[in-house]
Formats: sequence, C-alpha cells, structure tokens
Amino acid sequence: MTRYDRPTLQRLSFRRQFILGSHFVGEDASWQRIAIDATLRLTAHPDLEVCNIAKLGKSISLLGYILDPAHPAASNADIVAELLDRLHTCEDFFEHTARFGGRWVLVVNDGVRTVVFGDAAGLRQVVYTAESAPGQIWCASQPGLVAEIVGLPIDGEAMAVLQTDAHRSDYWPPGDTTPYAGIKRLLPNHYLDLGTGRPRRFWPDSDLPAMPLRAAVTKSLEILCGLMESAQRRFALMLPMTAGWDSRLMLAATRSMAQEIFFFTAVFPNRSESSEDVATPSRLLPKLGLKHRILDCRTGVDDEFAKIYRRNVIMAHEQYCPFAQALLDQTPSKGVCIKGDVGEIARCNFRLGRSSDGDVTAHELAMLGGRPTHPFVINAFEGWLSGARGHSYNVPLLDLFCWEQDAGRLHEMIEAECDIARDSFAPLNCRSLLTTMLSVPERYRQRPTFDLFRMLIERLWPDTLAEPINGVLEAGTEAAIRRTLANLGLLQLVPGPVKRTAKKLIRLIS
Repeated sequence: MTRYDRPTLQRLSFRRQFILGSHFVGEDASWQRIAIDATLRLTAHPDLEVCNIAKLGKSISLLGYILDPAHPAASNADIVAELLDRLHTCEDFFEHTARFGGRWVLVVNDGVRTVVFGDAAGLRQVVYTAESAPGQIWCASQPGLVAEIVGLPIDGEAMAVLQTDAHRSDYWPPGDTTPYAGIKRLLPNHYLDLGTGRPRRFWPDSDLPAMPLRAAVTKSLEILCGLMESAQRRFALMLPMTAGWDSRLMLAATRSMAQEIFFFTAVFPNRSESSEDVATPSRLLPKLGLKHRILDCRTGVDDEFAKIYRRNVIMAHEQYCPFAQALLDQTPSKGVCIKGDVGEIARCNFRLGRSSDGDVTAHELAMLGGRPTHPFVINAFEGWLSGARGHSYNVPLLDLFCWEQDAGRLHEMIEAECDIARDSFAPLNCRSLLTTMLSVPERYRQRPTFDLFRMLIERLWPDTLAEPINGVLEAGTEAAIRRTLANLGLLQLVPGPVKRTAKKLIRLIS
C-alpha cells in the first residue's frame, strides 16, 4: 500500500514540467494554460513558475525562475519586463541574459520570429521534435511528454545503447540524443528557432579576455554573492553537503545566511554514516555552529512513487529515486536545494595530455566521458564536434565539452528527476560567472590544488576549510607546502613515503 494519498500522487506526476506547441494538451484542470502568442500554447504543471509579458507585438515568456545578481530584490516579472525593453531582435538578445542565474527557459518573440533557449548550463531541460514542419514543432521538459503527444516510438538502437550505461549514477545521453529518434535535446549555448525547427549556437561569440586570478576571484564573488542574496529573498534554502569542493564552496557562500539554511547529507543504500561524504560534514557543520541533518535513503522506495519517478523522466537514474523520495519526505516542503552543480566546467575536468585539443576525436570524447564506442555514441559526439569545432574561440574545446555534455547533460537530468520533490538552485549556473572563472589561467583551475576554488572559499568563509576536502586538508602549513610544490610542478616528483613522513613532521611542529 502506498504511503501517499491520491491528490499527492497526482501532484507529483510530471511535477514542474511543461509542454509547448500548437494547442493545449491534457485534461488536468490544475495545469496552467497560457497562450504565448497567436500560434503557441503552453501547458504547464501548477508548481512551475510562469511569467508572460507582451508589448507592442513582442513578448517574452519565462518558464521557471530567473535571478539578477546586480539587483537581488528583482522579481521574475521585473527581470522579464527589463529584458522585453531591451528586445530588438532575437539575434542580439542573448548577451542581455548573460548576467542572470536561476533555472529557466525563455520563449522570445521579437515580432518576426520566436526562439527558445535556456539558462547557462541548460538545467531547465528543453527537448523538441526534430525535422518538424513549421507550426508543428513541439517542445517539452522531457522527451516522454512529447512522445505521448506526437505518438513517437522509442528508438530501439538508442535504447539498447543507452541502457548499457543506465545503471551508472553519472550516466547521460551523448550529443543531443534522447531515446527517441525524432526528439532532440536543446543543448546549452544553443537556441531553437521555432520557425525553422533548427537549433543554432549563440555562444561562444568571442574570445574570453585573460583575467588575473585575484581580479577573477573578486568579480566571481560579486556575482556569486548577488545570486545568493537574490535566492535567499525568494526561497527557503537547503544545502546538501558532501566532502567535495562544490558543496564546500556553496557552504562558504551561505555565511551571511547560514542560520536560516537547512543543511543535510543523504545516506544512500550503498553508503554508511562513516563514509567520507557523510562523516566530513558531520564534523564540520557543528564546528561552525550549524545543525547537520541526515537524510536516510535506505528505508525502501514506495512503489507508486517509483512509478511516477520513472515516468516523469524517461531512463531516470534509479540511484536517485530513494534520494528524491527522502527529499519529499524529510525536508521542508517549501525548500529549494542549493547545488554546486557545473563547477567542474571551470576545473579543467577533461584533458588529453597535449597542448592542442583542435584535433580531438569522437572516440576520445567517448573515452573521456566514459561512454561505449558504439556507432550511436560516436555519431552523437561527431555531431557535437562538427557544431563546436571552429566556433569555440579561445574556450578550450574540452571545457566546452564538459559544459555542454558531461556537466550540462548529467545535471539537467538529475535536476529534472528531483523536480518530483524539490526545485533546485545552482549558483554557478550563470554565464557571466562561468566565463569569468574560465578566464583564469588553467594552472589555477587544475587539480590537485584548485587555487581558484580555494581562494573563493577563503574569501567567503575561511573557517569552512577546517575539515579536509575529499580527504585532503586545504588549510594550514601542510596544505601551503603542498600547493607550493604543486605550483612549481614538483609535487608529482616527491615519492609517496617522503610525502607521508613530511606530513607527520609538519603535524608535530604545527
């Protein structure tokens, strides 16, 4: 017997999702129905924020929420109205959205054509029917919704290949693929022209200027703090903690509001409370005078909840189903999760050990992304390469790959899966913030020291470095010596036994 009543289960079905096309769909009277313009109709779940403003034959529709770090008090309507005043043509419009954070999709009509595009990393997912005739294009928040409307079958080859990876917690479909041959994913840094049905890249649009580390830290902090304040004004915030870099940076960014945050760590079925990702925040948060909660995801998943979870997002990660249910059952009902998502974009996540990545192959991308070298995967990555190569300016191609594939596609899936329980806020999901971080020389963004991230944390809340990050202490004499050796390129030359002896000596004299 399910633990949820019928109205609750109905509310969870396709929660925070949308469908955009030529007519309204579905019979659920609780869903929002909004005429975007003369030909477009939006059907949206009642828990998805929607703002539609039109003036003088032009219109902008916002799906989700949008945050302005320069004006933290600005509402969705304030920001959409400002953008509408700036709208001349769609082609020159994208630059005006670079400073905004949040998790959003914009439908923009400049009086001549209508385009759809999303936030920096595409964390509010958009899929669309490929090769459709004008006026017959459908967009939605996930492919299963479109497939049910249009009657598209699952692609057997795609499903067979994707299912080989589906057991992995870091699984994501390659390129712009979905399990349906006639449905594509709109990738980050692209817009969809609803007149032609074709996606087009709009970023990168120029070289990134080189930026000294300290200047980039100052600018990044200004944006990050503005986004945090904006989110604090809108939402009751929660922060899932692990032992990693991203959650530590997010913790440091909450310093001015920490007493209001619901801090928690999820214990998954394959973990225990003694694991590093659980034990580290359990020690750290009390040191900072903060309460740490444990979300137990080991109690078993309700059958009815699991059915809706799997239907809401086709090929959803099974590992996150217990987490989604724990979010629903064990966290504040109005809570929004702060996530450190997409930080890997700025950490040189993929490198091939050579100075140029201009000759990267689809097989190498498959290897870097942990994907099988099946023709379906290789074709998907070759398609991505053909659209990215020659259009990345001085943005490293492998950083763009991380942005639009690994980080973008993985996190947008996980965010969509968790929409059944709580919405999320990723402060790093902001184009101006990500481009600022990417403008820093690579040596400050690389492992093992990640100087850019460490300096951000030190400037925000240095006490959050009191516990190790991923098992490595980032504060004190030992950490300073390790960073010095790393920056001189000498750390890898120190034998393991010498490192261990040096650690003991340093701890004795510190």
